[in-house]
Amino acid sequence: MRKNRRHSLKSRLTLLFSSGMLVLVLFLSIFIFFSTSNLVYQHEQKLLNQKATAIASDLETEINEEASLRVTYLTRLLTNYADVNQFIILTDQSGKQLASIQGANWNKEPQDFYERTLVARESVQLPFDSELLFVQITTTTEALEWYFSILLTIILLSSFFTLLLSGIGGYLLSKWGLKPLDQLIQQIHSIFPKQLTQRIHHHHVESEINELINAFNLLLDRMEEALVSQQQFVTDASHELRTPLAIIEGYVHLLQRWGKNKPEVREEALAALSQECKRLFKLIDDLLSLAKLQDASYLGSAKVVQPLTPLLLEVKQAWLPIFPDQIKLSFEWEESLSLLMDRERIRQLLDILLDNARKYTDEGQVRVRAYRDGRWVHIHVEDTGIGILEKEIPHLFKRFYRVDKSRTRKRGGNGIGLAIAQAIVEDHDGSITVIPSSQQGLCVQVLLKITDDEQSDS
Repeated sequence: MRKNRRHSLKSRLTLLFSSGMLVLVLFLSIFIFFSTSNLVYQHEQKLLNQKATAIASDLETEINEEASLRVTYLTRLLTNYADVNQFIILTDQSGKQLASIQGANWNKEPQDFYERTLVARESVQLPFDSELLFVQITTTTEALEWYFSILLTIILLSSFFTLLLSGIGGYLLSKWGLKPLDQLIQQIHSIFPKQLTQRIHHHHVESEINELINAFNLLLDRMEEALVSQQQFVTDASHELRTPLAIIEGYVHLLQRWGKNKPEVREEALAALSQECKRLFKLIDDLLSLAKLQDASYLGSAKVVQPLTPLLLEVKQAWLPIFPDQIKLSFEWEESLSLLMDRERIRQLLDILLDNARKYTDEGQVRVRAYRDGRWVHIHVEDTGIGILEKEIPHLFKRFYRVDKSRTRKRGGNGIGLAIAQAIVEDHDGSITVIPSSQQGLCVQVLLKITDDEQSDS
């Protein structure tokens, strides 16, 4: 099956310009032909009226007595004014024909579309009679056939050459006008995936081309940023996967060499292997969650309006036994809170925030508060943990970012949790921020927007 080839922009512009010129030329040709022919007809009618007036004047002079009204005499008088394309008739007031003369080429019906029948009528006042006679001249414009043929030929030839020149001129103009676009296309073709740092340069171009170049350069910036982010993600993920695998490989070699014969070494190795396998499973689960949260077809399918209180109670009951005795976990919430949410994702969000607070708090308390303020539901998770420097806060939501990698690894973090939390919040049209806590730890603030339906129900 052959693919339909799309016409180039030059050919389209040329076709559009030529089509416009065709309509314009057609309109002008019709206008010129009919306006010119009408002027000619008006001139011919004027001459015909003058001839009728002249014949009437001559008849008033020649017919001086009643005996002069004989048909032969009147016919001889009219013969003096005969024309090959005219019909002249003399009648009385009742319409009775007194005399007539017909030209050799006279035909009542016009032979061509541009021919007309013209009529001129004039009264004749006889000196010896009070009644009027009427002389009428009828003519066709057959004599103008040659003139109209020449006029049509000139119009057709001029229209043809005008269309031809407009097509050539339209192509040349479109080629000249699209020259900056052709240069832009050549520069785009010169950019390869390994040269995304290259940008398109432009000087003295039209504003539309300038906007297109700027938009393309911005696209390259985003592509380069995405590529760098992807490469960094692959590098960090590979590093995170290699670390537990290296530990597992080390213990396997230890057991193969001599550790399998010593129970205490074997137990230590098995415990370490189990711990590192859990780390691998946790890392893989986090990577899968992050990938799903970036898939538009996966998001938004399970959101329903539901109360937040049962979920907070469920989280409280699940996490209270997990927290050590030296860390106090407290919850505060308003009973009337409800959201359009994916319950499993919001539960995952709260689990991530509480898990981070527990990992980085040695003693003190972790406080969870949920309340409504206008069109927003606020969820704050505040701890008295080790905290971080304020300059590190903007980087916390980057994948695999950790302030102190050695310390974070000891506490079991992989730097993906907050990135997942941010993706969940953004999927719910909310925002998440981290600020230093008044008690030397951190406070994570989540804002989730209340829908119009929820607001009207409250």
